[in-house]
Amino acid sequence: MTTPVVSPERPDSRPLSGSRTALVIVGSVVTFIGGSLLIGGGAVMWAEQQRDSDGYFSTNSEPLSTNSYVLSAPNLDVDLAGPDVLYGQDLLGKIRIEGESSGPRGPLFLGIGPTNEVDQYLAGVGYDEISDFDVDPFRVSYTEHPGGAPDAAPTAQSFWAVSESGSGPQSLTWDVSSGDWTVVIMNADGSPGVRAELSVAATLPVLQPIAIGMLIGGGVPLLLGIAMIVLPLVTRKASAV
Repeated sequence: MTTPVVSPERPDSRPLSGSRTALVIVGSVVTFIGGSLLIGGGAVMWAEQQRDSDGYFSTNSEPLSTNSYVLSAPNLDVDLAGPDVLYGQDLLGKIRIEGESSGPRGPLFLGIGPTNEVDQYLAGVGYDEISDFDVDPFRVSYTEHPGGAPDAAPTAQSFWAVSESGSGPQSLTWDVSSGDWTVVIMNADGSPGVRAELSVAATLPVLQPIAIGMLIGGGVPLLLGIAMIVLPLVTRKASAV
């Protein structure tokens, strides 16, 4: 009678213990999180390189128009109260608005002013506020505010933080500062029927530290997660010897 030969159990074929299995599972999750952060950081780093020659991220020039007296952008509520390293102007950067009149009314006016003073200037004035817009394809939605003509031309006002006006291409650059601000586009003489080709740009230097933070924040957990996966396998083999 032949006695069956039983092969000895391979040391590495035994299942992992509960603690080692838990470590591998946690390590897999940590590795996934770290890898996701690395991918995201790489994407942000790539986007950070897509600036124009002046260091701005810019939209294409698109047509804006209204039959009223003013086009205004939604309020820019900028809160710089906090540690300079997190909320400083160097992180928020600059805004640039470039435009040129495309209508028969002549010179174009671009201005950014404190919202409360702009509201006082536009009290009773007919204007359209940009309520929403899409970039691709470009589409703008307006909220209409009925009213009459302004009492004076925008160029006669002194409250603007920055403003530009004239015939031909105009470029307005603003160092973002704390406060509640409104962007205004008008004909320089305050007449109705604003027609303009506009593009908006921003420097957004905050992208670079975000990308670096995501790369560092992804690399560390990725290495830790790999170690948490490999360590139980190595120690299992060592204990089986």
